Amino acid sequence: MKVFESSVSVSESIEFVRECVEKRKGALAARPRARSLVSTVTSSPTKELDALVLGNSLIGYGDKISIENMAIIENLITMSKMEANYEVPGNSDPKAWYHAFAKCMEDLGCFVADKGFSKYNATSLKIQMDNVMVDIIQAAIEAAKAAIPGATVLSAVTNSTLTALKKEPEAINLLNLESKSAEGVRLSTIPCEQMPNGIILIAIAAIDHQGGSNDGGLLFVDWKTSSLDIFHGKSFITFNPARYAEIKSEIEEYLGVHRKEVLVKRFSRRK
Repeated sequence: MKVFESSVSVSESIEFVRECVEKRKGALAARPRARSLVSTVTSSPTKELDALVLGNSLIGYGDKISIENMAIIENLITMSKMEANYEVPGNSDPKAWYHAFAKCMEDLGCFVADKGFSKYNATSLKIQMDNVMVDIIQAAIEAAKAAIPGATVLSAVTNSTLTALKKEPEAINLLNLESKSAEGVRLSTIPCEQMPNGIILIAIAAIDHQGGSNDGGLLFVDWKTSSLDIFHGKSFITFNPARYAEIKSEIEEYLGVHRKEVLVKRFSRRK
């Protein structure tokens, strides 16, 4: 199987994280602690709780991924989200935010196949979140399947994660809280699996919807819109977990106590 590896060296990733730590020290210290809105947070991944809401991202893990690699994925995504938030604050420029997120993933040593961000071409005048997200994530998975045998499993992970989410009131309420604002909706779906050679494979579908006053409902349940102002990014991403040991201490220093600013709710996708 062809291995899609990052062109960024481990030493470059270490230097990147160290620079981020130094740049953000003042900003991190000045930011208020987030108030915990979910009292039943499990801080570490488990095989039983194999899906989670991580801020405005919905993540699902395949059956073959190790607990250690689950934790690696969460740290990479959490740092990339935080770094993008600092580089592109607010909701004014979703394309720049997505590029900052993808660029951080690359600098941490991930191979990111596509950093494009474009307008979503809707086929219906009444758009439902389920249809939009499944359509976009499936396009990312199709690209992965063309390049990597075994990527088909990400479709099943996505479907079971979305189905289980609807049975988890706390998780879906947190996703709504973190994804919806007065300006619209920003969220992502990220199914993950571990390949036979140990490489972590991720598909990502990210959407940004600048909504109107008539938009409403619970995301993935009864949310609908007639607005066509939906933009999206989609890609498959790989990461060699053997790299992580070299940058682990730097990433954990970056995240520090401020990891709690990204709220988490775990649940099982096998319901």
